[in-house]
Amino acid sequence: MKPEFIQESLSLKPYNTWRVGGEAEYFALPADVNQIRESLVWAENNDIEVTYLGAGSNVLISDRGVKGLVLCTKKINYIENVSDEKDFRLVCGAGVLKIKAMRRFLKEGLPPALFLSGIPGDVAAGVVMNAGVSEKEIEPKEFFQIVESFKVLEKQNEDWTEKHYVNKNIKWLYRNSKNWGPGVITEVTLSWPLDDKVENLADKVNSAQALRKSKQPLELPSCGSVFTNPYDDPNNTDQKSAGFLIEKAGLKGYEYGGAEISRKHANFIVNKGKATALDLHCAISLAQEKVRHMFDISLHTEVRYLGDWEGLI
Repeated sequence: MKPEFIQESLSLKPYNTWRVGGEAEYFALPADVNQIRESLVWAENNDIEVTYLGAGSNVLISDRGVKGLVLCTKKINYIENVSDEKDFRLVCGAGVLKIKAMRRFLKEGLPPALFLSGIPGDVAAGVVMNAGVSEKEIEPKEFFQIVESFKVLEKQNEDWTEKHYVNKNIKWLYRNSKNWGPGVITEVTLSWPLDDKVENLADKVNSAQALRKSKQPLELPSCGSVFTNPYDDPNNTDQKSAGFLIEKAGLKGYEYGGAEISRKHANFIVNKGKATALDLHCAISLAQEKVRHMFDISLHTEVRYLGDWEGLI
């Protein structure tokens, strides 16, 4: 029997930051770990594929929608201070937005506040992607530096059980993490030494946010940065960023349907109001094609494609 909190034929536009995409065949917005488990058991018993969704800041959802069950963790958003004498420590539900954790670090005057003020999405996605910023003067600058541990709901034998992972056992990569799961991240513990205070931190955070607002199209729907920086590409000898290469390819301000490669920052593709997911994909593909043609450098997306894209990509 389908749990009451699982809905059918629900639009996914409100559940991603690009504000595009079709419907979920089934949609679960669980309020706690037990409801996550209940959703997974129901899907398993009915041979229904599960797609995981957090805050929706790094996904492109097909206009055709998503078959099966979309399990969204944004309501798992509790946050608890469990600091000791040495470390400031936050236990966060998977759906806690990074900006919410940022405010807690800011109140303590600790450096992760400056880092967290610059990246969208929730803490679970921060672990999955090892989210980060490119500003050299910011430290920490990658998510793994503030992660102490996290929990994942995994299938073990016949049961869905929470497994605890600690930082040192995870393989942290550029915009990726390995050696955990498969499963659903349910909780993340963040920490930083209490003795590492920063003077005038609030002013620094405000200045950084004002600078980002002037350089990034935060007033329009986007997914944040679309591409990872191709620093490991052997042809990128000068270590140029994705945004720099797209701009040099002449695509800053290019429009495809309702999508635009931002005039403020070429590594952002924005929805000008009526974009489709296919519009956004075409803009992504054009940027990749032009940069490959002009510089022989491959751009790879930070974005995950969800749903039915068969025959379109």
